[in-house]
Amino acid sequence: TWHRTNMAEYDPLQSADGPDSWHARAWEPFFDKVSDKTVAADQINMSKVVCRQSDLVPTGLGVFAASALRKGEIVEWGLACIIPGLSVHAQDQFFAWCSHNRTHEAPVATVSGCGLYYNTLGDRSNCRCVPYHQERRFEVYALEDIPAGTELTFRYDSMNWREGMKEVREIVGELQAEHHKACP
Repeated sequence: TWHRTNMAEYDPLQSADGPDSWHARAWEPFFDKVSDKTVAADQINMSKVVCRQSDLVPTGLGVFAASALRKGEIVEWGLACIIPGLSVHAQDQFFAWCSHNRTHEAPVATVSGCGLYYNTLGDRSNCRCVPYHQERRFEVYALEDIPAGTELTFRYDSMNWREGMKEVREIVGELQAEHHKACP
């Protein structure tokens, strides 16, 4: 059983990351927020997904819905681990783990669960990753109703400005939707 937060009480602008963060920009009002109590009891949960050969990337892995997911449903959550001394600019395998720093010194993270294996369709992706940078964790939510067996994708919000994402941009195009843009 998932414990849900009363959405009337949840305000993403009050997150530890702040009102100008990627967390606040990524949040959608239809997301069915998993409760802090549930996350505390099980900090890494990928029970609704499976990882196998991608349908989108022939040489890689992908993440798939283990059962049907409804729009706004929590898909997966997990933890992030900062990797010291790595620049996010030159590679495409890890996550920019900061809302405001786009320099080569910006924090870089890897994540638990299936997090590294979600491919992207850019603005056409069917899920959204909501980062909690200060808490070093993430949640993934369905942006639409998703049938069982469908490959799950989410936007790589830093792909427009990362050199290592050039090939990805050539395949899916630059992000146009608002929430990827630079935070003040």
